Amino acid sequence: MHPNEELARRELEVVAAGDTDAIRALYAEDFVLHYPGRNPLAGDHDIETFLGKLGALFGEDATVERTLHDALGSDDHAVQLLTVSVNARGRSHTWHPIFVMHVRDGKIAEAWISVDDQHALDDFLNALARG
Repeated sequence: MHPNEELARRELEVVAAGDTDAIRALYAEDFVLHYPGRNPLAGDHDIETFLGKLGALFGEDATVERTLHDALGSDDHAVQLLTVSVNARGRSHTWHPIFVMHVRDGKIAEAWISVDDQHALDDFLNALARG
């Protein structure tokens, strides 16, 4: 298994475990996430900003399930093919993102997310923001 495929699989494990220190350790200090859409999470974020926005949007009682379909790795990239299901604030939604990570020195330095139905995800996230 390529080391960057292992990194993609490890990222999924530490996020599922909720280990924020381990999550931060996987990301470069200058990490940038490019989150798509027209919703409260859209834009370019460092890991701290993104985790803060995610927590505020979903709330404390949210459940998030990220299921891996496959992970891929090359010398410069790692990729996760996922299904994500969220239950938050009395609402639920499932979507299928592709998480593409640029890897530098064994850490995730930059990432892009692509979603199968961006409009439906925007509707869900905007509804959560409205309360």
